[in-house]
Amino acid sequence: MFRTAYRALPAALLALSGAALAQTPPQTPPPPSSLDPSANAMTSMAQLDVNRDGYIDKSEVPSGNELAGKFSRLDQNSDGKLDAEEFARYQAEKR
Repeated sequence: MFRTAYRALPAALLALSGAALAQTPPQTPPPPSSLDPSANAMTSMAQLDVNRDGYIDKSEVPSGNELAGKFSRLDQNSDGKLDAEEFARYQAEKR
């Protein structure tokens, strides 16, 4: 009797583990904008300010990001970097 039960045990465990795996919900990847600052989705100043100096230099904007094409226009004082106010104008345009 015990031999029969031990032979059936591995098959039962295998069947149960398969059912458990089948019920695991699929993992959804995070949106691309949260992974890649070059994505054209809204990006925060903190994400772009790589050297943490409080400004966004043109070199800190990834190529392909739409901010790169608008940088000169947004840099109203022509100092080669965007301050918080200049970046806020860019974000307001995006809304």
